[in-house]
Amino acid sequence: MKKAALVLIAMFVLVFSVLGEEEKGVTKAKKFSKGSMYVTGQIGFNSYVATDEPFDAMPFPIGASYEFFIADNIGIGSKIMFDKWCDYLGVFGGKWTFRVFKPSLYIKYHFDLKGVEGIGLFAGADLGYSVFSASNELGSDYWGDLKSGLHLAPFLGTNLYFWENLSGFFDRFLVTLKANWSVAGDFSGLGGTVGITFRIK
Repeated sequence: MKKAALVLIAMFVLVFSVLGEEEKGVTKAKKFSKGSMYVTGQIGFNSYVATDEPFDAMPFPIGASYEFFIADNIGIGSKIMFDKWCDYLGVFGGKWTFRVFKPSLYIKYHFDLKGVEGIGLFAGADLGYSVFSASNELGSDYWGDLKSGLHLAPFLGTNLYFWENLSGFFDRFLVTLKANWSVAGDFSGLGGTVGITFRIK
């Protein structure tokens, strides 16, 4: 938890320290120009465990997102993430399986960084709904406190352009790292994702 918080703070400091160096001309705006489209496949981690002493490891989210640029450097998009974990609730309760689908919409701003090659920064926020379900191997009804609900998650992230000097197909790929802080609901806390992004257009 402390490490995740330090990473998030460091990213905030980095973003705001480079704002003064933001380029006024067009550099990476060509990548993120109006009409551009991107898709991302991603895996994540959470700082929370929603039940006590989980039987399996803490939730390991997977998901995908789509982004469309309504203006240079400003994208809007949709995302869905899926979490699953198992736990024993009580000695005679049997094994429970918990699932959370998190569809959301987001807005994102990509910063133009003067003199910086191979890396880009972005910030934004997700607004979505966590759809929770629980099932029991004994067929029992879930009696716990977890439930579906809205979530709001500001985020910071970076794009790494490992292949931008290659020609053709491969220069369309980016590595995307993101840290988010969900501030509401039963599934709130620090988290992050690592993904591979592909530029469609």
